[in-house]
Amino acid sequence: MIEFLVDAASDRMIRHKVIMQKDLPVVRYGLRAMTETLLIFSTMIIVSIFGGQVLEALAWIGTVFVVRSLGGGRHAGSFLQCYFISVGVFVACLLGVRFVEDSFISYLIFWGSALLLVCSQVSLRKRTRQGKLQQVSTLITALMIFLYGILLWFQIMNSIMLSSLLGLIASQISSVLGKENYL
Repeated sequence: MIEFLVDAASDRMIRHKVIMQKDLPVVRYGLRAMTETLLIFSTMIIVSIFGGQVLEALAWIGTVFVVRSLGGGRHAGSFLQCYFISVGVFVACLLGVRFVEDSFISYLIFWGSALLLVCSQVSLRKRTRQGKLQQVSTLITALMIFLYGILLWFQIMNSIMLSSLLGLIASQISSVLGKENYL
């Protein structure tokens, strides 16, 4: 369905001389990527509205977007796999936020994510030479972990922070699982 819509839209752009024939593969790839991302994002927002966790969802999506955009990670084999994995992990994280907020488990999640960050960076250094974007991603991730640590030290815990932290964990797991693939 997405392929059909992208092909129809790009053919129309050629007919109306918005793009040239030589640019067709790039335009189709971009339209397909934007459409697929929009479908995933829209589903996440709709789920969060029904669950009453819009701010938590935005924190999770924002964290994942920043970390994955800079650091890359594993990609699914098809759009349907990507859709169900992305939305499934998102829903699991939001359910997790709802059940563990303001509990000792939150502290364990924080320390686990800090350990995951360290392990992922050691793993990445062994596999590849870090590029500039990955260094920026590592710096941002380390700063986020440091900020989470300060907030936890002063016992400032809320569902928005926890959902952002779970987004960071999901991004780091993706990064560890498939560093050879970049976004």
